[in-house]
Amino acid sequence: MIVKKITYDDTRDIAIRIVEYLIDNKYITEFEDENKWNFHIQDIIQDEINDTLGLDIDEKFEIIIK
Repeated sequence: MIVKKITYDDTRDIAIRIVEYLIDNKYITEFEDENKWNFHIQDIIQDEINDTLGLDIDEKFEIIIK
């Protein structure tokens, strides 16, 4: 059985990679303020991942997936 620990930091890194992919492949092309939009989109993606996994920065920082 494969066991994997996923942390809140891991989901942040995943969200960053997704935003970078979207920008690099021109799915996201227009920015009013590039850094502001990158972080906003990253936060939304991370929130969705964390909600799905039941992670919270204060209450449940990591989970184990079997």
